[in-house]
Amino acid sequence: MRRKGTREKILDASLKLFSEKGIRETTIKDIAREVGITEGAIYRHFKSKDEIVLGLFGLYSEEFYNRLLSGVRSPISYKEKFYLTAHNFLSFCFENPSAFKYLDLFHYLRAQDVKNFSPLPKDAILELIEEGIKAGFVNIEKEYALAVFVGTLERVFLLVEAGLLDRKEGLEEEIAGIIWKAVS
Repeated sequence: MRRKGTREKILDASLKLFSEKGIRETTIKDIAREVGITEGAIYRHFKSKDEIVLGLFGLYSEEFYNRLLSGVRSPISYKEKFYLTAHNFLSFCFENPSAFKYLDLFHYLRAQDVKNFSPLPKDAILELIEEGIKAGFVNIEKEYALAVFVGTLERVFLLVEAGLLDRKEGLEEEIAGIIWKAVS
């Protein structure tokens, strides 16, 4: 197993702290303490806290986009793609809870910066929705379909994380079915 370098340790600690404390509330001093290095050592790897903030968003946004796109572009029926993409969405969230919470937080707090990144996870979902509209499966405006798809899955993840909803077997398929009914 490969040892993590200092840069990766800084990113991991930053992700943890940003998702727990918030972006504004986390200082370079906090990050240095979490990693066990000096503040100066952080500046040898990153020019500023903002570079860390933006770098993390770019890294996890791309990873999430690619996970979603693998479902969207699968050579299967449209309905199967739809369900697979919903499954991939929740799988990413449950496998990377801090990363998903951070992406969510970044959208709320740094919305003006989101437009500087491309592609975004929503682009993969829009590709799926547009295909569904063309094929006659999705019967509402694409922006509404996007809101229903993302909003429902985001809330399900957050409710499971808060202990208000059980992550029972078949949850992903059940939720995908609810979203399917809502947009078709």
